[in-house]
Amino acid sequence: MATNRASFSWLTFLATFSMGAVDAYTYIAHNETFASAQTGNLVVFAVKFARGGIGQAWVCLPIWVGFALGCFVAQAALSWLNNKRDLRQRYLWLMSIVVVTLLIAALGQKWFSELVLIFILGWLSGYELTSFREVKDTTVNNGIMTGNTKNMMVSLYHWLIEHDRAARSKCLWLVATLLTFVVGASISAMACLRMSADLVMWTVLFLNAAGLLVIYLTSRFRNDA
Repeated sequence: MATNRASFSWLTFLATFSMGAVDAYTYIAHNETFASAQTGNLVVFAVKFARGGIGQAWVCLPIWVGFALGCFVAQAALSWLNNKRDLRQRYLWLMSIVVVTLLIAALGQKWFSELVLIFILGWLSGYELTSFREVKDTTVNNGIMTGNTKNMMVSLYHWLIEHDRAARSKCLWLVATLLTFVVGASISAMACLRMSADLVMWTVLFLNAAGLLVIYLTSRFRNDA
């Protein structure tokens, strides 16, 4: 039986939850930086620069560079994987890179300098934002809620005023994406403030490793069938 992209929509929600969690983690634990929200990250850079010059603002730059490189590498990976007919194999490769990156970040929390760690998380965010963008027939941003909010309200208008059923579906999926991001950020913030910030990275790693395992097992099941 053929596999379509819609059956992997849960990966986009997993990425959205992860990006919300990572953004809250970097903001609280790493000098008010944002891993995926580069608009916010650049605003923080400008504010820090105004307050204390480049010496304070510098912390925001590695995460921005990492994000940009992550987007570039993800697009290269998508172009290479486009030749693979089996979508399950494509996502297996894409998720393997996510899990390896998260493992490096989780293990390196105590050993890497702050700039190295946030560079890695910025890279991860750019990679995930480029790789996991589809929920059913709707394109979403798993780490940038500004665009999602705008698209949600445009779809809401088309749904309520023009009675467009396709817009209804798009609006609801965007609402679900926004809520998933907020839930991820909220849980991460509570963990950072009430328990240990290190716990966030290990939790996100566990969830993504579980996702990778699901893809692997279903791929093996199909091959054995």
